[in-house]
Amino acid sequence: MIKLCKALDVVLDNASLLESETIPLNEALNRVLAENINSKDNLPPFNKSSMDGYALKSTDTGEGQSKFKIVGSIKAGDVPRTEIKKGEAIKIMTGAAVPKGADAVIQIEKVKTCKDELEVCGKVCEGKNVLMEGEEIKKGDSVFERGTFLRPSEIGMLASLGYGRVQCYRKPKIIIITTGDELVGVDDKITEGKVRNCNEYALVALSKNLNVSVKSYGIVEDQKEKILGAVKNALEEGDIVITSGGVSVGDYDFIEDVLHEIGADIKFTSVEVKPGKPVTFATFKNKLFFGLPGNPLSVINTFEVFAAPAVKKMMGRKDVINDEFPVILEDDFKSKGDRDNYIYVNIEKKDGKYYARNTGMQSSNALFTLTRSNGVIIIKKGIKSVRAGDILNGKFIFK
Repeated sequence: MIKLCKALDVVLDNASLLESETIPLNEALNRVLAENINSKDNLPPFNKSSMDGYALKSTDTGEGQSKFKIVGSIKAGDVPRTEIKKGEAIKIMTGAAVPKGADAVIQIEKVKTCKDELEVCGKVCEGKNVLMEGEEIKKGDSVFERGTFLRPSEIGMLASLGYGRVQCYRKPKIIIITTGDELVGVDDKITEGKVRNCNEYALVALSKNLNVSVKSYGIVEDQKEKILGAVKNALEEGDIVITSGGVSVGDYDFIEDVLHEIGADIKFTSVEVKPGKPVTFATFKNKLFFGLPGNPLSVINTFEVFAAPAVKKMMGRKDVINDEFPVILEDDFKSKGDRDNYIYVNIEKKDGKYYARNTGMQSSNALFTLTRSNGVIIIKKGIKSVRAGDILNGKFIFK
């Protein structure tokens, strides 16, 4: 049995950044740039009004009242044809180009008008409410570096710069294989000895939550040859293969035998983590294989601890490991002390500090507990009990 930190190091050492691909911008959300981005244009591309108001010459205003003749109006998208002369003003809308001769915009709510006459009280400074050409970004400036994670804000900026297609690191394709003769479909009636196949749906959801391509092979019977065939096909088709069930030492646990038969390089078969001790990790050529336990909470925990960081690294993300932070316990918790114990809790911030409260039983099949939780606290190996008021490391889940 390998220590958790060592197991994670092994996984990440074997997870390699995937090649890049050029994709449409509207498919690039939550992807990672594989190229440097420079600005094609000045932003804004012209002197632009940041307010609804009146464009004028700042030198025509003083400490008292100043009067102007309104000679027209400009809306966003218009090209101003006239040049402002002394004593003139043009009504202008937010986002419109400031006409030649004008160097300031006075807000509409700060003036008085009567027909075509404008009255301004007080001095208007040069540049007031005007975004100058290139003020935000100049043509040729570096905007984003390779490795930038593309959020909605970055997508909008790339669009404004004229990038309809961008180069990003490829998303890994995950193949899900669910084993177990005890499993029935979600629409099937539960009969004696059977349970519904929740692991397949949880693993697909966990994969989609990371913005990867995912395909499920459905339920595969506990027969070695059928599992062998499914694993072979999955390793041909996907970058990562994830199985649930069949990794323990029972008579019908065939995953390790199958991996030996195909010549996979098995790195470990059990980890000092609870829930989820019987977790297998192997490589086959340039593919990754995760054999996860069959109990629902164990499946989700081991995916989050081991598979998710590997996926993020392969996509080029920098947030490979979710940040841990100090959490104050609101309840007592117990542990056997033989492994690092992940306790699922609800974490809430109060007065600048994080607090964790118990959300229910922590057995390896306690999926309902997880539905009431938004994070975990980690009771380290060797510690058998912690009390309310103690401080442990914790982190949010599904990030």
